[in-house]
Amino acid sequence: MKKIYLKKDVLFIVNDRVQDFASFFNSYKLGKSLINQILNGRAKVNGILVNNLNYQLQINDIITIDVSYAIDFIPSGNMCNIVYEDDLVLIVKKKASQIIHDDSSNQALVNDVATYYTLKGYNRHIRYIHRLDKETQGLVFFSKLDFFGPYYNEQLANKKIKREYLAIVKGKMKNCLVENKIGKDRHVNNKYRISKTGKMAKTKFNLLKYHNGYSLVHCELFTGRTHQIRVHLASLGFPIVNDIIYGTKDKNFKYMGLYAYKLTFEDIIKNTMLSISDDVYEDLNYFKMD
Repeated sequence: MKKIYLKKDVLFIVNDRVQDFASFFNSYKLGKSLINQILNGRAKVNGILVNNLNYQLQINDIITIDVSYAIDFIPSGNMCNIVYEDDLVLIVKKKASQIIHDDSSNQALVNDVATYYTLKGYNRHIRYIHRLDKETQGLVFFSKLDFFGPYYNEQLANKKIKREYLAIVKGKMKNCLVENKIGKDRHVNNKYRISKTGKMAKTKFNLLKYHNGYSLVHCELFTGRTHQIRVHLASLGFPIVNDIIYGTKDKNFKYMGLYAYKLTFEDIIKNTMLSISDDVYEDLNYFKMD
């Protein structure tokens, strides 16, 4: 079994088969630009610098890679809400009304992560693997090392990183599987709709609890289209509460009722699957009422 561990800013990988460096990099889905950076003085095999893709690795060779980079976002001064962290992965809970990146005021989630990295003394680029809509609360997956970013990106694309959501909708909903194509609404900016010419989208909905006119629904994504859960629920006649694009304001709840509450992914170091969840959100207390 391949052994992977981190010591400060150096990644250690114990090679598990005879292969050249090109095959080794390909197994982690690295692109040309990152490979060139690594081969430009960042990679060693058994303590010796290697800059040749054709270099032949042997079983139990120890590959070390300098994974230090300057933090590439301005710290916001606010601490991110960390739900899980190990040497390779950081999972952060995003609040409502916060975007993940590209905020000119430097108050996006990446800027909060930059604050944390600065305080911890991490020399890392900040790399989120997926996004959430601005009003959606919940868990966001970050790769702490550039080296594993492409690998996690492919895991997400191939549905090997599983994302599960909770949604609050008005009315009593039934369990169902929705397979409807989604495309842009040509008449409204940043809005999507069911469209015969759109991209196929598949979502499974299960009723968890019904209370006083509202349903708490478990949502499982099989595809990753923009606004997928919101569009599919609205198409069923159950728009998410306080979804101002696909529904209406609801005085019984403070925020839009969509929560990315669970992530399941591969723990590369332990070679096992790991599930991280957090279902503590203010508006979900409605379903704990008698």
